[in-house]
Amino acid sequence: MSVFDRIRRTFLVVATAAAFVGCTKGPVCPGGPGCEPTEGSHTFLIYAVTNNNLWRYIRGNVNMAMEAVRAGLPADTRVLVYWDGLTNYTGESKTVLTEIVKENGEVIERVLKQYGEQDSTDPAVMKAVLQDVQYYAPAEVYGISLHGHGTGWFPPELNNLRQPMSGEPYIEHDLRRPDNALTRAYGPDGEEYMSAGDLAEGLSEIKFDYVIFDVCFMSSIELLYDLKDNARYILASPAEIMGKGIPYHKVLPLLFSRDYPIDRRLASAASAIVEYYREESYPSAAFTVVATAGLQGVADAVKRIFAAGVEEPDFGEIQYLEVLEPEHAFFDLKDYLKNITGNGAAKSAYAEFETALANAIVAESHTPQIYSALGTGLSGGFFPADDVCGISSYIPREWLPVTREAWYATAWARYVMP
Repeated sequence: MSVFDRIRRTFLVVATAAAFVGCTKGPVCPGGPGCEPTEGSHTFLIYAVTNNNLWRYIRGNVNMAMEAVRAGLPADTRVLVYWDGLTNYTGESKTVLTEIVKENGEVIERVLKQYGEQDSTDPAVMKAVLQDVQYYAPAEVYGISLHGHGTGWFPPELNNLRQPMSGEPYIEHDLRRPDNALTRAYGPDGEEYMSAGDLAEGLSEIKFDYVIFDVCFMSSIELLYDLKDNARYILASPAEIMGKGIPYHKVLPLLFSRDYPIDRRLASAASAIVEYYREESYPSAAFTVVATAGLQGVADAVKRIFAAGVEEPDFGEIQYLEVLEPEHAFFDLKDYLKNITGNGAAKSAYAEFETALANAIVAESHTPQIYSALGTGLSGGFFPADDVCGISSYIPREWLPVTREAWYATAWARYVMP
């Protein structure tokens, strides 16, 4: 970002929605003191970190949401967008909270609040934005979709890690993508990423009914376990997501439907996303809906597996979820545990794990092959998705000591490992 942009963005503009102060309760409450959420009211927020090369794709997602509003959504539903970052190819940017509304037959983004320069991967900033969301769009049901690049459970300091070995630079897991990669991988805002702990803190301002990750690799057991208290349900992908992201013109009507409970709406959304990508030029998608209340049961069962004793993993036989070279970073959780479970007590514990996993996974859908831009240069590549349960896991290796140490520091590893 240029110095000019930074100076320009430091000016705080008074929110145009200030005129809503003193409103009364109604079918659509515009926000402000005195407003209360109506029964069944539903607010959906797109939280877009776009100070990176994904801004043009995310702009397309907002346009899809505008298409859904144009087609018609229930009166007591609200679609908000928090945008922080680039807006065009000339480098112009903005940080603003808007609402997608239909006025006089036209669908527009009404500005609710403009912000100065801020790091949207800072949990304090995220919490402040969510406070504004509650102020302007109080609701009984809250959902959020997070946009940007994501690396699952990996903490920011491991992104693009280089370790000196044998006198040569060595990358344990290079999670970078080419600038023109077709997939999107939370952050960055400039160079800043958000750790799993920071994300859990930032999201804690609202007890969400559901969190959607329109970013890569976020259906990792390590991350899900960190976020189990932040939402009732999480919809995410264990693999990479194509750059076009989630088709909101198809998903929002499903999320706002009153015909089914939230978990079934999310299951329909996951299926709709995958069906959408089956018809795309790159037919690749994998999405999972997780009931966070079931994650502790999964953790308990996995803990019993490791306590019973396991075999060494055969990496060539375990379903991987990217084409990262030379070492995979994301493996299918179920296929991994099946691979290392022998007979006896561990086998019995694995059966308990299968039951717990089935209770935690509300829905899972994926294409027969999945596309990955990692480790394959600009061309990318497809890999077979034969054994995909919908949740990934890291597998620690002694020859990758820095990542291994970081993984053992996660809340998941601290709980399940002996």
